Amino acid sequence: MEGPTPGRRRGWKRFLLVAALPGLPLLLLLVLGRGMRHEFGNLDYFSPSGERVSTPAGARRLPDVDLTDQNGRSVERDDLAGTFWLVAFMTTDTVTTPHLATMTQQLLWANWRYRDEPDVGLLCLTLDAEHDTPDRLRRYVERNERYNRYPDKWRFLTGDQSVIDRMIAEDLGVPRDSADPFNVATLLLIDDRGYVRQKYLASSEHEIGDAVEDIALLKKRKLEARKANLARLEQPALPHLGDRDVVQSADGSADTLFHTVPKFALTDQLGRECSHRDVEGKVRLVDAFFTACPTICPVISSQLARVHDRLSADGLSDRVTLLTHTVDPANDTPERMRRYADRLGADPDLWRFLTGPKDELYGLLQEGYLLTALASDTAAGGFFHSDQILIVDAEGHIRGTYDGTKTSDVDRMLEDVYGLLARTDARNTP
Repeated sequence: MEGPTPGRRRGWKRFLLVAALPGLPLLLLLVLGRGMRHEFGNLDYFSPSGERVSTPAGARRLPDVDLTDQNGRSVERDDLAGTFWLVAFMTTDTVTTPHLATMTQQLLWANWRYRDEPDVGLLCLTLDAEHDTPDRLRRYVERNERYNRYPDKWRFLTGDQSVIDRMIAEDLGVPRDSADPFNVATLLLIDDRGYVRQKYLASSEHEIGDAVEDIALLKKRKLEARKANLARLEQPALPHLGDRDVVQSADGSADTLFHTVPKFALTDQLGRECSHRDVEGKVRLVDAFFTACPTICPVISSQLARVHDRLSADGLSDRVTLLTHTVDPANDTPERMRRYADRLGADPDLWRFLTGPKDELYGLLQEGYLLTALASDTAAGGFFHSDQILIVDAEGHIRGTYDGTKTSDVDRMLEDVYGLLARTDARNTP
């Protein structure tokens, strides 16, 4: 049987080619786009070595330095809190940075998307403080932010160049080419607490689009957290525990004075002094233990380790502290407590194990925290102490007591801590 002629075969090839053309762009997108899909969930923190970490403890963050903005105002880290920033590193000197127009165009795109939202802004750090005086920076910003509804959405910082360079390289981990130091191709996304959450290529419109989407995602997460806090506010308020006095003021009004934990000065597992001044304004979780305890201490410590990890993951290390007091100061030296704490993975700035003179420790535990603490020949290990964990609020008032050996009680304690923080936030929100 005779096969198709050469002309007929060419006809079939042309037909297949024409039929395949509409699908070719889709095929190219599938092939070239592999690995390019934007990962919305990858917005964890960065460790000092540049690796992704799930908690902010020790993560890269804007340092607390004093710089100057385009209006000549002093700017510290707290002044930038509450705003999500897309951060650029540049200078307005067009001689050393011929790419300035391109960088500005990219920033204007992000700025335009969030021009009506007061909690999103652009933050620029100068690479040439000698050239970038506040007056020059003010003229640059005014030309580019005239469409913004809110002030201070575009801030350009200058100051001591050595401080800025160190901040860029060491604190924020942004690479610079020594052969072209004024051309920094990296943009950063900084969250409303100053932590680095993502990096982008400044020259890529695709990555600028990613940045715009990532900002929206972080804002959404913040809103969800706020809703969760409001839900916690619906829980009954924690009581004030301990004795209280009603005092008549000179004007005839009555004030209630609640039991307040006294001042103290003890030593932690690193040999540092830990006093009432170190915990001012923080919620405290307080318990008693000793390292040689053969019964309840390992259980309570395990529960507190779980609490410690949750607080750290939620970025609350600066608002809550764990204070574990030994009842055996003769044996529980700082070094011995440090080894105990290390086994639990305790961050020494979040969870402090305390020792000191026996009289001071026992007085604080018994009279200050209203806990049981005493030497006993009949108790396992030679000491008898409470199995309770206390919540002490930021004003030093005892607000709750929980069985540290029971997971359900510790879970309830965690919820009460978050509720207490949410009420504090609600009181402080204008």
